[in-house]
Amino acid sequence: MPAPYARPPLFADRAFQAVIVLAIVDVAAFLLQERTGPLWPDALNWLLLIAVIVPTLALCRRVRTDPASAPVVRRYWGTVQAGITLFVGVAALRALVALGAPGWLLAASVALHLVGGVVLTWPLIGLPFSARGRARTVGVRLDLGTLTFAAGLFIWHFAASAQFADGRVTASRVAAAAVIMGAGLNGVYLAAKVVLAGVDTFARRGLYWIGGSALIGGLGSAISFLHPHQPTGNLLLLVLPLAAFAAAVGARVQVVDTAAAARPRRPSRGYSRMPYVAIAAVDTLVLYNHIEHAGNGILIDGVAVTLTALVVIRQLIAFRLNDTLLARIGVQEARFRLLVQNSTDMVTITDPGGRLTYVSPAARRMLGADPDDLIGTAIAPRIHPDDRVPAARRLVRVIAAPGATATFQVRVRHADGGYRWFEVTSANLTGEPSVAGIVSNARDITETREVRDRLSYEASHDRLTGLTNRALFSRRVAAAVTGAGPDTPVGIVLIDLDDFKNINESLGHAGGDALLVHVAERLRASVRPADTVARLGGDEFAVLFEGARGADLDQVLTRIMAALLEPAVIDGEPMTVRASFGVAEGHGGDDPGELLRRAEIAIREVKARGEGGIERYRPGMEARGAERRRRVADLHTAITSGQLVTHFQPVVALPGGRITGAEALVRWQHPSEGLLGPGAFIEAAEQSGLIIALGAWVLRDATREAATWPGELTVSVNVSARQLRETGFPDLVAAALRDSGLPPHRLTVEITESLAVGGGATAGNLQALRDLGVRLSLDDFGTGASTLSLLASCPVDQIKLDRSFVPDGGSFAIADAVAQMARAFGLQAVAEGVETAEQAARLTALGYDRAQGFHFARPMSAADLRARLAREVVVTATPLGHR
Repeated sequence: MPAPYARPPLFADRAFQAVIVLAIVDVAAFLLQERTGPLWPDALNWLLLIAVIVPTLALCRRVRTDPASAPVVRRYWGTVQAGITLFVGVAALRALVALGAPGWLLAASVALHLVGGVVLTWPLIGLPFSARGRARTVGVRLDLGTLTFAAGLFIWHFAASAQFADGRVTASRVAAAAVIMGAGLNGVYLAAKVVLAGVDTFARRGLYWIGGSALIGGLGSAISFLHPHQPTGNLLLLVLPLAAFAAAVGARVQVVDTAAAARPRRPSRGYSRMPYVAIAAVDTLVLYNHIEHAGNGILIDGVAVTLTALVVIRQLIAFRLNDTLLARIGVQEARFRLLVQNSTDMVTITDPGGRLTYVSPAARRMLGADPDDLIGTAIAPRIHPDDRVPAARRLVRVIAAPGATATFQVRVRHADGGYRWFEVTSANLTGEPSVAGIVSNARDITETREVRDRLSYEASHDRLTGLTNRALFSRRVAAAVTGAGPDTPVGIVLIDLDDFKNINESLGHAGGDALLVHVAERLRASVRPADTVARLGGDEFAVLFEGARGADLDQVLTRIMAALLEPAVIDGEPMTVRASFGVAEGHGGDDPGELLRRAEIAIREVKARGEGGIERYRPGMEARGAERRRRVADLHTAITSGQLVTHFQPVVALPGGRITGAEALVRWQHPSEGLLGPGAFIEAAEQSGLIIALGAWVLRDATREAATWPGELTVSVNVSARQLRETGFPDLVAAALRDSGLPPHRLTVEITESLAVGGGATAGNLQALRDLGVRLSLDDFGTGASTLSLLASCPVDQIKLDRSFVPDGGSFAIADAVAQMARAFGLQAVAEGVETAEQAARLTALGYDRAQGFHFARPMSAADLRARLAREVVVTATPLGHR
C-alpha cells in the first residue's frame, strides 16, 4: 500500500512568517491612520509596503529554483517574481515623492505600476484550458463568457454606474467607469481562467491565490487611481500589501504541494458549477431590482436572458458530449469482450469465497471444460493437492487488501484427469462495482516447466548414471553440515575406481560407460535411501553419509567393496571392480569445503599407495606445513621482486580459429626451480592470503599488456574468492583499467560458480564490476553450483564449459545442455580444453562460438602472443553486451 499523503507544514518557513506579520502590521497601520490621521511621515508607509514585498520575492524565488517543480511552473513564477519586483520600484518612487522629490516621479510610479500589472497578468492569460477537443473547448469558453457577463453586470450596477448617478456624463467619468469595468472584468476573467485552466503541473491552490492577488491588485488599483488623494491616506497602501500577501500564499502553497507530490488528486468533474452560480446571482439581482426598483432594469433583464441562453447552449453541448462518450464506451466494451474471448490466457473472476463468477472462453481450450459449467463452482478442488496451501496463502493476502496483486504458479486439473501448470496473476478488484471480485489471468506454462525441469535435472545430475553431479553434491554437503547439530556425524567418502583407464581402453568407451553405470547401481543399492551418491566426473564417485560414523560407516564401505567385487557381465565378459576410498568424518557446523578437502587428501594418500582400500583423513596427514610456509615466503619475494610473469592462452572464434582474446595465466620464474605453473603455488597463495596481492599483480600486468593489442581483443583474468570478498576490489579494477588505458568492455573477469552464488560483499563487488562495464564469465561451468536460478540471477555475460565436459570421442550431452542454457539466457558459450579438431567441429555444431585449448594454442609469453597477432589479420570482435 502506498504511504499516506503527508503535506509539509504550511507555516514552517521564515519568509512566509515574515510576510504574514508584516502584512498584518501594514494593514493595521493603514486602518489606524484612517481613524486617527497620520502617525508618521507618509514615506514610512511606503517603506512598510516594501518590507512586505521583499519576503514575498524570496518565496517566489524558491518556487522558481525548486528542482521538484516542472520547468513551466518555474518559468511562470519567474515572471511573477519579475512583476512583483517592479512594485518595489513603485513603492520607492512614492516614498521619494512623499519626501519632497519632483512631482514627475509620481507619474513615473503610475506608469511603472501599470507595467507591473501587465507583467503579472500576462502569464495568467497564457494558461492553457484543461479542455480537450473542440466541443469541450467551446463549452469552457461559454462558461467563461457566462461568468464575464455576470461579473460585468455586477461591476456596472454596484460600482461603475455610480459615476453617472447624477445624470452627468463627462469624459473623465467615462474614463473612470472604463477603468473600473476593465480592471474588474480583468480580475474576474483571470480568476475564472485559473479555475478553468489546465493546471496539472501547477498547485491549484497556489493559482487560486495568484488569481486573488490579481483581482485585489487590479480592481483595488483602479479604485485607488480614481481617488489618488484621499483625505487621510492612499488606498494603494491597503491594496498592494493585500495583493502581495495573496501572492506570497500562492508561492508558499506551490512549494508545499509540489513537495507532497504523492498527494491524491480528486477526480475532475466534466462540468463547472461557476456558470450556474453566475446565473443564480443574476436572477437574484433581477428579483432585487424588481422589488427595490434600483435601476438598470433593462440591462439586468437583458443580461439574465443572455446568460440563460448561454447556459442552455452549454447544456446542449454537454448532452452531445454525453452521447459521444456513451457511444465510445460501447465500442470499448465490445472491443474488450472480443479481446477476452479470443485471448490465449484464461480470465476468471471469483468472489472472496473462492467461487467462480466469470470464466473466459479460453477455459475450453486450457482445461477442456465448458466455461458455463465452471461458473458457480469452487476453484480450490481443481488445484493439485500439493499446491493448494501455497496458493491459498497468496490468495488470502490478495483478498485481505483491495488493490493487492500476487503472481504464482499452480497445477490445475484438466478434464482428462491430468494436471496442467499455470502462471496465475490475481488482483483484488472487489472495490470496483463493475467487477466486485478477484480477477485472475492464467497462462499455460506446462511445456515451459517441463523444459526447465529437464534442463535443471541435467544441470544437477550425471547424464550417464543419473547420479547427483559435483555441483549438487557440493550443495548437499553444505546443507548437511549446516542443518545438522554439533553432535550429528557427517561423513564424506570419495571413491576412485582402480585401473579404470586400462579397463576403458580394453572395453572401449561404450564398455567403459556400461561399467560406470554398473558401479552407480551397486553404490545406490549399498547405501541407505537418505544417503547421497554422486558421480564427480570420469571414474570418480562420492557418497555423503548423514548420521553414520565409525563402525557403521565401515560396515557400509565394506558392503560397497563387496558389491563391486561381485562379477558384472560387461560386453559378455564377467568383470570385477576394485576401488580406493578416501574418508573424511565431521559434524554439523563444520566447513563443507574443509570436509571435501580432507576427503581429497585421504583419497590421494590411498591412491599414492597403489593398493586401493580405505583411508581415513588424519590430522597431520598432509605433513607439508613447513614446506608450505617456505613456499609462501618465497612467493611473497616473487611478487615484490618481479619473479612473476604472465602467459596468455588465446581464445579463438569458432569455426575459423581467429584470435578474439586471451586468458591471462600467471607463472613463477623461480630462481632455482625454473618456470613454475600455478599448481605449484596457487594453493599456498590462497591459504596465506597472498592471493590478493598476486591477483592484483596479474590484473595490472594483464590489462597493461592487453592495452597494446590491436582491435577489440579481450583479456580474461581469473579472480579468487578472497579477492572478490575485498570491498576495494572494484576500485582496484578501475585503477588498473585507468592506468593501462584498456576499455572496460575488453576485460573479462572469470569467477567460479561457487563465487557467483555468494552474497554480501561478493555480490556487491560483482554488481560494481558490471557497473564499470567489465564483462563477467563463469569459469569451469558444470563443476560447481550450476543451476538455472544461478544463470537467471547472476549478472554474467559468458559461461566457460569445463574441460572435463569436452570428452575425447565420448558423449557431448553436457556440452550440449550447457550450450542450450547459454542460448536461453543470452550468454556467450566458451569451451575450454579443446585438444582435437574433432572436438572443435562438434562444439561448433553445438553452438559454441568461442574456444581455447591445446588444439589452437598453448599458453605463451606476451612477446610470443604479440608476434602471433602480428601474423594474423585481426578482425575487430564485437563485445557481448550486458544482459
